[in-house]
Order: sequence, then C-alpha cells, then structure tokens
Amino acid sequence: MAASTQQQLRVLELYSGIGGMHWALEESGISYEVVMAVDINTTANKIYRHNFPDVNLLSFGLEKLSLKKLESLKVNAILMSPPCQPFTRVGKKGDCNDVRTQSFLHLLHLIRQLEKKPTYILVENVKGFETSQTRELLVECLSSCGYTHQEFLLTPLQFGIPNCRLRYYLVAKCGGSFSFNASPQVIIELPPMCHVNRSTDHCKKRKTDSINSQDDTYSPSPTVISHSSSNPSIEPEPSQSQTSKTESVSKDDVSQIRQDNILGLTNHNPEQELEKHAVELREAGRNMRYCEEEEKFVTEHSRPLSEFMETLSHEDLSQYLLSDKELRFFVVMDIVFPALKKSICFTKRYGHYVEGAGSVVQTSTDVKATQEASRFKSQAVALQNSQTWGEEELSLLRRLELRYFTPREVANLLCFPMNFGFPEGVSNIQKYRVLGNSLNVHVVSTLIKLMVT
Repeated sequence: MAASTQQQLRVLELYSGIGGMHWALEESGISYEVVMAVDINTTANKIYRHNFPDVNLLSFGLEKLSLKKLESLKVNAILMSPPCQPFTRVGKKGDCNDVRTQSFLHLLHLIRQLEKKPTYILVENVKGFETSQTRELLVECLSSCGYTHQEFLLTPLQFGIPNCRLRYYLVAKCGGSFSFNASPQVIIELPPMCHVNRSTDHCKKRKTDSINSQDDTYSPSPTVISHSSSNPSIEPEPSQSQTSKTESVSKDDVSQIRQDNILGLTNHNPEQELEKHAVELREAGRNMRYCEEEEKFVTEHSRPLSEFMETLSHEDLSQYLLSDKELRFFVVMDIVFPALKKSICFTKRYGHYVEGAGSVVQTSTDVKATQEASRFKSQAVALQNSQTWGEEELSLLRRLELRYFTPREVANLLCFPMNFGFPEGVSNIQKYRVLGNSLNVHVVSTLIKLMVT
C-alpha cells in the first residue's frame, strides 16, 4: 500500500515500551518524527534508548502530563498501547476502576480539552478491551471530538506470520474520512483493498543488518520470506492445505533445515523426504499442541517457524532447554517444531512459566520418541500424577529435547527488524518480559499506513 501523507507525522509515543510503535513507523516508510516517548518501565526504557538514542524518552506517569505540555509538543499523531492488565482474561478485569487505567482516562480528558486535536490516533490492546467500559469512554471521546474511527481484532496469522497474537486495534482520524468505508462494528480483517500490501519483506534478514549489542551476537536465519497473493483481502481464503496431511515445504525450507542438520537427510530427493518426515512428526505429536488445521488463517501462504528461528550451535541452545522441573508441566505445554506454521501468544511470563505463556520447541525429530510422548500425555492427563513421575517418565520427555524460543526468535515472530537489539546487562527473563508486553510491528505498521493513506 503506497503511503501518502500531506505532512510529516509529529508523533507522541505513549506507553512506548521497547519501541514497537517506533519500529512500526520505521517499517511503514512514512515520513515521521517521534517528538516524545513516555514509559515508566526502567528496563523497557533502557532498551528503547539503546535502539533510539536520539529520541526524547521520558519516564513519568502520564497522569502528570499537563494540557500545556501536550499543546506545546504540537503533535499530529498519538500512538499508544495502554496497560492491558485491567482487560486480560486472566486478570481481575478492573477496567476503568483499575489504577493502571487512570493515566489513559487522563489522556482522554486532555484530548477533549485540546484546541487543536492530533489528526491521527492509534490504540493497541488485548482482546477483551473491545467489551470494556474504558473502550466505551474512548469511542465516546473520539466521536465527540470529531474523529472517524475503526476498530479491529487482528492476529499476525492473517499476515502469514506463524504466531497467534489476537489484539484489539483502533485507528482514528480527525476531520476527515479514511480511504475505506468505516464500520461501527469491530471488524476481524482489513478492508479488501487491492493496494493493501500483504508482503512481509520487512522481516527478511538484510546483509547490512546487525545487532547493536555486546551480549547478543546472534546469527539468525532469514525470517519471513515475502509472498504474493492474487487475493487482496488480508484474510486468506481457506484452502485444501488447511486440512491436508501434507506440509508445504519450499526449496528455501529444505536448504535451511539441511544447513541446520535438523533431519540429516541423505536422500537424493531431500524435499520429498523432508515433507514426508514433517507430516509423520506432525501426526505423531498432534495431541501436544493447538493444531494449526483448526486455524482458518493458516494456509499455503503462511510461513513456517523455521524462517524465524536462529542458526545456533547445540551448545548455544542448551541454555534454553527445559529443566526436569519444567518438564513436569508437559501436559499443559504447546509443543511445536520448525516446519509448523503456528505458535501461541508469548506473554511476559515466558521463560519461567510454562502454561499459557507461549509455545516451546521440540528440537528432536525422532518420530518414535514423539509417538511415545504422545501416548504418555494421554495417560498423564487422565491420571494427573506429574508429581510422582520418576526417571523413566522424565527420560522419555528428555528425548524430545524441548526448549524455549530464544529472545531473538520471539522478537522475530513479533517482526522486530534484525537491527533491533538489547543493551548489555539485560537478562533473558527481562527480555522475555518486555517482549511479552510488546506488539507485532508488522500489524501495527500496516494499520498506520491504512490510517494515514
């Protein structure tokens, strides 16, 4: 989608975290300046400043932002991802009564008072926000201030990215209409416009990219490979491959997996053998994950996880292997392997909490071991006796060689570019936490372009 704005965006980035909105602006190709960014998280600010040292990044509670200060910034766009805890399904759902919502409500009050409103507003939050009282107050504020708005519920799976991260988004424009017909409903796909760009070239590794970090010397494989489609809609049409027992494997997949020595193929037709082995492995461990065949957005255009994963030595990856203590939570894990095209949402608990915090990777390609683990899971679910497992049971699970996705891999799945990095001294747990609180860069970039075009 060609981005065309009449003027440079002067952006106020609120709840800026590790800079997801900023990276989305960068990817969009739109002319912009982040006039000020604000967040109170010390670790997130350290990472933001490492990646964007020239931005005016401040740390204070937004309840302290004054009307005079906001007017002085002369911004024409506000991008924000307010705290999601008051709206999550696992939280107390305090909504507008939660203390963490007060800064956002204060901001709505300021927007009402502004003599010159920002032209554009973009809000990102968790699924659940769309039914909240806070959302009602947001929509009421925008309507009374002359904004046209559109709400979405979107997941990266719709963009060919193998990660399920369903999120609420709102784009708003003051004093004008969008290039599409806005709906009063929350819609679950982008408008079917022929110029909407479904390419994911943004995640491709570029030879000039590097990680600006002293403690992260990653050598990741290429992430998303771009693809084209004659269907202009962001929601792929269901295809036969969704229920087929055949994995679609490209020549790049074969080359990458052969390089990583994942399967150790010696057959003269490695592509065919790889495809066969992937199907066998998938069928063997079907009850150990949320099956991608049940997800309508996973099609032949979706990219496999392998394209987002690092090429690291076994020794480097060993630090991410699950401990025996963690293996006892085997029955509640979502276990994936590189040829699959779906993983579950990564949360801030990933890396130290297993259930519902994100998928784990099965490094082993032993089909027999996978079959045995699958049968064991069926028994363990019925018996609920994980605390009595001994060496025999744990030895069986160790054969799967389960590990966490690395922080860089999680960043890849969130579509952070290869030149995004962490400063020295940030632990893996801290990295997982801030990534879990972040957003998908490509989805937001697409919405920014849709909003301003």
